Order: sequence, then structure tokens, then C-alpha cells
Amino acid sequence: MTRAESAYLGKVARLGCACCQLLGVGEEDTPVEIHHIREGQGMAQRAPHWLAVPLCVPCHRGDRGVHGDRSILRQLKCTELELLSWVISRTQS
Repeated sequence: MTRAESAYLGKVARLGCACCQLLGVGEEDTPVEIHHIREGQGMAQRAPHWLAVPLCVPCHRGDRGVHGDRSILRQLKCTELELLSWVISRTQS
């Protein structure tokens, strides 16, 4: 990982959980894990570090999370790309 990628991921992590924020229940200081979006990627490929979304453990690896049954995305009525758009809009200032 390059220094620039590491700095960007730190900025992304400081946003707090994207799903929780969109649901109106999250705070920016919520501990998160970095999720590399899978849309457009092959089965064994990870997206570049620039295509990352901050998610809390339940939204990332929980039963309803993006690595679970993905019902959190259905509840939000959004895709991983739309979560990425949310991240980009908050990191470009």
C-alpha cells in the first residue's frame, strides 16, 4: 500500500460507518472496518484501495451486512457503488 493510499483510507475511516450514517443512527467516531467494494470485481479480486467504504462490524461482517445476506443494502435501497459515491462526496473537500 502506498503512502497516499494509506492516508486516503485513514480519511475514509474517519467518516464513520456509511450505512449507519445513511440510516441516521451512526456517528463519525464509530469504529469501522474498510470494505473494498465488490461490484465490477472478479470472484478472487479485491478492488483498489481507492474504492473503499467504511463500515462498522455489523454492517460489514454481520448477518445483515455486506458480507452476510446484504439486507442492510436492501434496507437502504442502495448499492455498493452508491455507498462509494457517498464516501467520495465526503472526501473530496
